[in-house]
Amino acid sequence: MRMPLYARDPLLRALVPRLVGLAADRRELVPQEHRGDLPVTLLTGRHGMGRTAVLDFLERAYRGRVPVGRVDAARIEQGGRWSGSTAANTSAVVEVLEHLVCRLAPAVPGASRFRFARLMPGLFAVSSWHRGSEVEQSLARDRIARLLTACGLHKSTEDGGQWTYDVSERLADPDRRRHDLAPVTEAVVQQYFGRHTRSRDERAVHRWYQSRFPGSESGEAALIRLSLRFHQGGDFQRAVEQTLVAAFLEDLTDAYSWWHRVNRTPRPLVLLDNAHTAAGRRVLDLLLEHRAASGSGARDPLVVVATRLGEGGDLYPDATRRELPELVHTSGWERAVPGSPSAGLLVVPLTPLTHDDLLLMLDAAEGPLPRHLPSALHALTRGHPQGSRTLCEAVVRASGRGAVELEKLLDLPAEEGRRVAEVLLEQLVPQPQQRAHLVPLALARDRAAAQALVPVSTSAVGGLPGAAVPSAARYLEEELWTTRSDGAAAAATGFVPDPFLRALLIHEARATSEAAAPGLRWEDLHALLREHHAARGPGHGPDVLRHTLAVGDAEAVVSALTGYFGVWEAGRWLDALRYTAEAPRPPSDGWTDERAEIARGAHDHRHAETDDVRRSVNRLLHALWYLSETYAEPLPDLCDDLGSELTFLSMRHPSGRAVLSEAARAWPAAARERGPYPRYGSALDEE
Repeated sequence: MRMPLYARDPLLRALVPRLVGLAADRRELVPQEHRGDLPVTLLTGRHGMGRTAVLDFLERAYRGRVPVGRVDAARIEQGGRWSGSTAANTSAVVEVLEHLVCRLAPAVPGASRFRFARLMPGLFAVSSWHRGSEVEQSLARDRIARLLTACGLHKSTEDGGQWTYDVSERLADPDRRRHDLAPVTEAVVQQYFGRHTRSRDERAVHRWYQSRFPGSESGEAALIRLSLRFHQGGDFQRAVEQTLVAAFLEDLTDAYSWWHRVNRTPRPLVLLDNAHTAAGRRVLDLLLEHRAASGSGARDPLVVVATRLGEGGDLYPDATRRELPELVHTSGWERAVPGSPSAGLLVVPLTPLTHDDLLLMLDAAEGPLPRHLPSALHALTRGHPQGSRTLCEAVVRASGRGAVELEKLLDLPAEEGRRVAEVLLEQLVPQPQQRAHLVPLALARDRAAAQALVPVSTSAVGGLPGAAVPSAARYLEEELWTTRSDGAAAAATGFVPDPFLRALLIHEARATSEAAAPGLRWEDLHALLREHHAARGPGHGPDVLRHTLAVGDAEAVVSALTGYFGVWEAGRWLDALRYTAEAPRPPSDGWTDERAEIARGAHDHRHAETDDVRRSVNRLLHALWYLSETYAEPLPDLCDDLGSELTFLSMRHPSGRAVLSEAARAWPAAARERGPYPRYGSALDEE
């Protein structure tokens, strides 16, 4: 069953239908927005924000109803037939244009078929090969076959192999130099025009290419120059790509005639995924440059929806930026700076889902769910669409088989039966070795602490010890796991700054601990980090306590915090307490979660011989530790108890009554609202 997309309707059912002129989910023409100059809609966001899912929806909605071309620039780049290859007759832009022609050319009911009269001879010309180059000839043969088929130009007895063979027959002159390119291009161009164009069209195309290459004796000579420049690479190739993109857009302009505009025929749609890659950026830049240079002439009808990882604000200074709710009635776009390519962009950030969106996702559950579940899911995922969707699907499946336990959300089975946390991690960090490195490193506070884990990390996963942390840090930065959803830098709360990814990685470390090799188990990793922070000096005392608590040794932590109480300033002590209580809980094997009971005083009888301050610190620590869990419901009694314990302690600190009393008022409210706790100035950041 295909789940709907949530919180994306302003884009899917308002903006894009207005641009195309056709409703996404019904046979109904929609008044078209922007009758002349069209914006390129650029959807931005981090991993898992639903960028590709939006394109999936649009492709399903419009495929077969209007001409739709979809290209994943990342796949084009990974294919890399031009990168490190001896083939000079291809590039990322040419690959993208070929894909678009093959997808836009097939006939669609009610729409004129695109013929690409300018672009096709240009693509054939640059596909020409050096005589004797099997790599280039093979690439040309395959491309020509695809283009002939897509455009309906092939004959029953002709394919790409026959076509290139016929070109070779034209070049049978033994006196020609083996590696000549110009004669091959000449033969390719002559054969293309001889077989696939009418004389009137041929003359128009010749004139067009002559205008792009002044001084050429004929259109054929211009196409030969086009091919020779393309094969030179570098700036010459980029100039040719500019010509090819212009040919593509002007072919579309011709096909979408005055009659189509008057009758508001739905426009063609191109979906460009991963426009942040080098291939995607190049294509997008060329398209924007052509539109910016077109002035007040005829405008192409192409609706382009592109996606990009991250914001790209510095790259597109003159772009119009709109939030999703602003798109319901109008895009609000106009070319603010004439002649500026980036002014042709309408940038729309895909934002996290809301609490209400998660409620809708859970509607299909068959049985009763814990009352705090939507809040717990939102606290865990921070509205991350892919994470929210995958977890909600797992909850809905599990609801038909019995009760859903909040503390086991990440252990619910995904559709394929594996733990949902494991599946999500594979989706968000696809590279296995990088994922394996990040699992232990996520336990570290900072880069220096992560370095302390390198020996065990590299021994298990492999790789160069000195490169593990820099490589992981670079990966997190490049993949935007160091920024918030709004593009700002995330708070430095750990080596892995993103809270959702960090939660998944830490859970994976916990879930795989029992089967891990010695040295890689939960307690081993925290022991290494504890030793590391102890060696860094007194300012890292809270880190030592945090890693001590993470292995379940709460007694030692309570003893240390009780000893510091009255010795440290109250603000420093409160910050250390709060920071320590954010420790991840230990694996369930060998540890029983009794934190809520201890916080309520149910275990006070076990400490009858200790003083009141120690028992209060014990209750306070366990209450904070429990409430730090994303799944923990901030029950009124636990939140109120925070204030009671802090009020009690305020009467016993030699100098910190005012600070502790203020915390007694502020902390219960922060716990209830799941907001940040006030900080009072501490040594946590001291080195």
